Parts: sequence; structure tokens; C-alpha cells
Amino acid sequence: MNTRSITRMGASVLLAAGMFSAATAAQAETLRLGHDQVTKHTYHATTNFFADKVNELTDGEITVNVFPSGTLGTETSMLQEVVDGNLDMSVSTTANASSFVPAFGILSVSYLFEDADHFRRAVADDTFNSLIDEMIANVDPGFIRVATITSGARSMYNSQGPVTGLDDLKGKKMRVMASPVESQVWGSLGTLPVAIPFGDVYTGMQTGLIGAAENSPGSYILNKHNEVAPYFSLTNHQWPISLIMMNKEKFEALPQEQQDAILEAGREASVFGVDNAIESDNALIEEMADYGVKVNEVETAPLVEAVAPLQDETAKNLGTEDILARIRELKN
Repeated sequence: MNTRSITRMGASVLLAAGMFSAATAAQAETLRLGHDQVTKHTYHATTNFFADKVNELTDGEITVNVFPSGTLGTETSMLQEVVDGNLDMSVSTTANASSFVPAFGILSVSYLFEDADHFRRAVADDTFNSLIDEMIANVDPGFIRVATITSGARSMYNSQGPVTGLDDLKGKKMRVMASPVESQVWGSLGTLPVAIPFGDVYTGMQTGLIGAAENSPGSYILNKHNEVAPYFSLTNHQWPISLIMMNKEKFEALPQEQQDAILEAGREASVFGVDNAIESDNALIEEMADYGVKVNEVETAPLVEAVAPLQDETAKNLGTEDILARIRELKN
């Protein structure tokens, strides 16, 4: 082989190496993911788990940076940023996302899930998640679901006294999430629903704009709502579905193997997230007395009976009988 051939071969090798390096660099991605809870909340543990798993499954090609505590906005505003392509991913309850996907309203009806085990089965169920994906695809809002998680079972808290049954709910100014169905549910229970962002709950209690709210133990304690509403009543009325959403165009622009890795990371984060929410919230309930909280049990049967007709009525109105049926099939 002459010197010119060797030189040409060397140049070809360098060119190929350069092309490989450029291709590798082109595949490297840094994605931003926002949520509205503090760093001790299950959302942060779960999104960090998801970020680590994405990085692992893509061999370091994709880095997900998590922005907690509402630094990028409220759930609704962050989801709008995802739609607009200004944010790659965000966490939102289906209640707050119902302004983008109205069919999500069915998941705001109370007492859909009997207990933690029923909820676990649903979150891990392929059919259940496929029906959620269909709801999104039917309106094509500009995002897709990459993981199904939760903030933990929601109960009621207020500033005036323990809630033990229906009579104690009458006339209370109740903060609800931004979903018409949430207002309908709490209106049917006798409260006066007031839809305000989560970040305004503390001052809303202070000023008297609201007198009651509902959320998971983690959201309640870690955001110091116990300081303004020291009565926590275990209604356990809702196991909320929260989703990690991703901008659709951004997702579809990724190579197939990276798309697969993100979805696999989402499946694993779903399992981790539900377990983490249940464990951390149970621990917080045990510790609530240390925070000056008065915790009480609630006779939930009258509440279940009061909202039961709304399940079928809402499903019919929203055309979501299929997911309600699937939830009921998963009870046992």
C-alpha cells in the first residue's frame, strides 16, 4: 500500500470518526421537567427517579433536569408551556389538566378507588393507561403521557374543627382544583367550591378566602398548610392520578430507542411513585401530632353514597364509560 493510499485511509478514518462524534452529539439531549411541590414531596422523589432511569436507559444520552417547587409556574401554566414547546415535561394532576383534556374530569369524581391496592392495580394496568392515552389523543393537545404517578390519597383539612361526616361540610368555603367536576363533587357534598391555584391555599386560609381544602398528607404538611388549617380529617376521598406529560413534537423527534427508554423509565417510575407516595404519607400521618395537627377518622359511607350517582353521570356526560368500567373491574 503506497503512502497516498495510507494518507487517504487515515483521512477517511478521521472523517468517519468526526461524523460519529457529530451524530453522538446530535443525540445528546437535556430536557427540563417541572413540578409544583417542595423537594421533600413524593413528586420530587419520583421525578428524580424518572430522570435517573432515563439517563441510565439512554446510556447518558438524555439528561432530565427537574425543577421543583413551582419555580417554572403552576401546574396549569407549566402544562401550557409544554404545549407551546417552551418546556419539555411537567407533572400535572388530571384535574388541573382537564382544561386541556376535558375527559380527564371522570378521574376527579371521588371514591373511584376503594383503597391503595385497588389504585396500584389501576396505575399498573395497561388497559387503564391506554384509555388515558386515548383521552389525550382524541383532543391532541400537544403533549403525551410518559408516566402515571400520584401525589397520594387526598383528605380534607380546615381551620375550624374536625369533619366527621356530611353535616360538617355544609357551607364551608372549599378550595378545589381547576376542574368543573371537582366543583360539582364538592358542591354535591354541601360545600361552597372555590377554584384557586395550589400556591394560593396558604394565604387563602389566612385571609378567609377559603376555610377548607383537600390534599395528600405530604402536600399538606410539607407546604405548611397545617399552620393555617390544623384539622386533618381522613376522608381519603380521592386517589388522584397525576401524569408526567411531555411535549409531543419533542418526543416524536427523538430516535425510537430513546422514545422507548423514556416510556420504560415512565413505567418504572409509576411503580416507584405509587409506593413512595403511600409510604411517605403513612409516615406523615403518624407524625402529624408533632406538627400540632388534630387528625380524625371520618364515617365515609354517607360521602360515598352522596357522590356515587356522579360517577355514572359524569362518565356518561364525558363519554368515558369505558375507563369507569375498567376501574370497577379492577376492584378485586
